[in-house]
Amino acid sequence: MSSSTVSGAFNNQPDQIARITDDEEFLYFCEDGGSDSDIHGRNKNGDFFTIVRGDGYPTETTGLAFSPDHKFMYVAFQGNSNIYAFWRTDGLAFNAVKADIKYHDA
Repeated sequence: MSSSTVSGAFNNQPDQIARITDDEEFLYFCEDGGSDSDIHGRNKNGDFFTIVRGDGYPTETTGLAFSPDHKFMYVAFQGNSNIYAFWRTDGLAFNAVKADIKYHDA
């Protein structure tokens, strides 16, 4: 059995999967290698969206984690070993109210 995200914005398989405790709505994951190194999410209905685009980083993302208050998402770009923190522009936690999500077409 194999899995793939060869649709929408994905070129490779999911990797580094994370879920926030008590948040059954979303699953977050990195993209495994290839020319894209993005961070994506998937809701419980199977709809996908991109959280972070890794344009300019021809390597995979890794080390997906959240801060204890869920307001920061951490990820590293494997090739250059840079670690980044991401947050919502509204200042809310990643498992707070979900609004205005742009899902990819199936």
